[in-house]
Amino acid sequence: MSKDNKDNGLVNGIILIAIGIIALMVTFFDLEIVWSELAKFWPVFVIIFGISILPLNKFLKSVFVIILILLSCILYYNNINDNTKHPASFSYDMIDDDVNVQEFSEPYNINVKTADVEINYGAGSLFLSSPVDYLVKATNASNYIMQDFSVIYDGNNAEINFEGGNDVSINGNDFKSNNFNIALNKNPIYDFEVNLGACDMNFDFSPYKVSNLEINSGACNIDIKLGDLSEFTDVVLATGVSDIRIGIPEKSGCRIKCESVLSNKNFDGFDKKSGSLYETSNYIIADKQINIQFEGAISDFEIYRY
Repeated sequence: MSKDNKDNGLVNGIILIAIGIIALMVTFFDLEIVWSELAKFWPVFVIIFGISILPLNKFLKSVFVIILILLSCILYYNNINDNTKHPASFSYDMIDDDVNVQEFSEPYNINVKTADVEINYGAGSLFLSSPVDYLVKATNASNYIMQDFSVIYDGNNAEINFEGGNDVSINGNDFKSNNFNIALNKNPIYDFEVNLGACDMNFDFSPYKVSNLEINSGACNIDIKLGDLSEFTDVVLATGVSDIRIGIPEKSGCRIKCESVLSNKNFDGFDKKSGSLYETSNYIIADKQINIQFEGAISDFEIYRY
């Protein structure tokens, strides 16, 4: 048999071994085959072919290839695990006889560069606190509503989801209190989507890098403070009967497009450009820009500079 045929046989045999190892992992480790992730390992076959044509004896070639396959399987397994939905890390405690506390947390991974935060909340009070060393840390204190929490990783992005669970009346009491407090890591760049019912929302975003913020609400009191850690920040608000107060940095340029019906508007430091468009005098030349789009009815809408 020629040397080329022997090399081809080695490559074919190793490919079969790789397929067999993957099949065993699927069978015994309940490993999910994600073809988009598996396709990323195509350079392994180039390396295997390169090993097959090296002037080495068969034993060394086999050892190198087996080690390569095992390392690839381990990397694939870890990568799949990192891209799965992480269940909540939380505990429960009782403040008193009719208030339950959930504590959520997820450790910070330095590979996380961006994060999408989705919050769905019915009624109560929400707060965004100062940054923490965790990726996210939150507390829900309520006698009525339980929150669900999950984190999904996709490469360098984390999806953080808070979902209002089923109403749970503790000790048979009616709705009494519901307070939700969230703190995040300061390093990632964040996109927020906040969907509210009837709530008081008090979020200080100034210590965080916020790229996009979307708030959809019913009848709410919304008090938010934006920072200047992102070059561009886009804010979209769609509200019902609400009181909205937004703070923006003095040095940031800001543009507002406000389409509202029967609403009071107080835009301190803004020039009216058209019927629905307002800008600060430094909007064009500012290093940091904030764009706000507001749609609402019968609301009080105030923006102040700080």
